[in-house]
Amino acid sequence: MRDCDPKLEKEFFDIFADYFDLEKTPGLKYSSADFSLARVTPLADLADRPERHLRILHVAGTKGKGSTCMLLTALLVSAGHRCGTFLSPHLATVRERFQIDNRLVSYATLLQHSREFEVRLRQRSLKPTLFELMTVLALRLFVAERCEFAVLETGIGGLLDATNYVPTPECCIITPVSFDHMQLLGNTIAEIAEQKAGIIKRGVPVVCSPQPFPEAEDVIRRRAAAVGAEFATPRSDLGEWQFPDLPPFQVDNFRSVLRACDLLGIRPRRDRFVLPELRARCECIRRDPLVVIDAAHNADSAQKLVAALRQLHPTTRFTVVLGVVKDKDVAGIFSALAPFAAQFILTHPSSPHKGSELEALVRLAEPSGVPFTVVPQITSPAQLPAGRPLLFTGSFFTALIGETLFGAS
Repeated sequence: MRDCDPKLEKEFFDIFADYFDLEKTPGLKYSSADFSLARVTPLADLADRPERHLRILHVAGTKGKGSTCMLLTALLVSAGHRCGTFLSPHLATVRERFQIDNRLVSYATLLQHSREFEVRLRQRSLKPTLFELMTVLALRLFVAERCEFAVLETGIGGLLDATNYVPTPECCIITPVSFDHMQLLGNTIAEIAEQKAGIIKRGVPVVCSPQPFPEAEDVIRRRAAAVGAEFATPRSDLGEWQFPDLPPFQVDNFRSVLRACDLLGIRPRRDRFVLPELRARCECIRRDPLVVIDAAHNADSAQKLVAALRQLHPTTRFTVVLGVVKDKDVAGIFSALAPFAAQFILTHPSSPHKGSELEALVRLAEPSGVPFTVVPQITSPAQLPAGRPLLFTGSFFTALIGETLFGAS
């Protein structure tokens, strides 16, 4: 896998082995008992309040958060600003969560800050979750590395997410809201959007990306009005910012980040702009044969993935390697992909913690008319059809299978 040293990865997680990892505990209700800002404030105090030394931009939404964060960072860097970016989850290496100017921090830097912070945690007997401590660790690291800006991606939701402890970001962006994490966030778009809109703060402008469901925009507008936040829509004119190979959904993300820069008075420079590597976002990791990985894990994102691939590879018929974790919209994902797939290879995602919907996928595939095979565990390219274009999707953990087998070392 790219940029991954298994020994050093283990060293990082061993440092924080005593701290609970909510990302590995599916099915919890979204409540203040497990998801709360109460534990984050003492962490921030312990880290000398790093958020007070950074200009913070906050991004929530169901899909496109990570890409939006990286595109925003790239624009800030082109304008001459040093920018830290905190993302989740990671694909190949935990360092994807801790980036400066869209480059992974070194293992040496990450491990040094991690050891120092964990000593402080033990001295104060604090017991945050792993995500909570990584949030504050990232900001502490960005301050130490002399960043001016920090771009924060929410983990789940927004209102009760650890990143939302920051009282006054300079701007917020809410990317498309759709059905996901329903056991945590609610069963309707309005309920989910309420959680995402929880990042909107009094007097802080918010950019609302194009929404697939009108009720999501309604909720975001109402929240902005209630707290006196400027409600802004993405820039309509891309001007010089044209990228022919960028999928349509990424163009929408780009319009949003350009608008955020307008609100901040930032003037990005096209001649200094470097399009970031958007891992597992309609990402081509091999050309011959073609291998694409994408973390689409709900119906809306699967539909957008299909539209993007039809535009980028109009004559290509993909073998779709599909694995979906528990409690996702399996039928919606399958229905979006079925008209596009030459054949399916159905599998378990590579996660021991999230479960698998393989049996449900088989039930959907049997009457679909699309050829399929079942390979429960994929560990070698020899298990896949040789020389055929491959798409790994349905989950970050299915994209990870493609990354493991075909990603550059």
